[in-house]
Amino acid sequence: APVSTFTDSDPDFEEAVRQAQNTLYIFRQAFLAPTSDYSLMSLKVRFAEDGETEDMWMEPMLILDDVYTVRMVEGVTLAQGIHPDRLLDVELQDIVDWMILQEDGKLIGGYTLRLEYERMTPEEQKKYRELTGYKFE
Repeated sequence: APVSTFTDSDPDFEEAVRQAQNTLYIFRQAFLAPTSDYSLMSLKVRFAEDGETEDMWMEPMLILDDVYTVRMVEGVTLAQGIHPDRLLDVELQDIVDWMILQEDGKLIGGYTLRLEYERMTPEEQKKYRELTGYKFE
């Protein structure tokens, strides 16, 4: 899902974001020296405007110091002009999650995805695994 389903303050979500931010160095190292079994690398970035937030998964393009340049995969509805294929510079505090997907479906990172998955019914989890191919280990 490209947009977060969490809209209210949620302690579990806040903990997932803390885990993602505390382990962002793993993503950075993998991005700078990827292995051939990575099929997808993505960052979840928070946009905020007028008290509303929107979290979107984006394609990382470049890391320079503490600034991540990302390509929009889908458009943001909160702000005009932020559309697919646009490049944006993102600060560390705006990154709420990261994920690396290996060719075999194993998910590395994806802390907010894991929380979302845990909150699904068994039937929803099955459908999610079928649609995404993600393996939560």
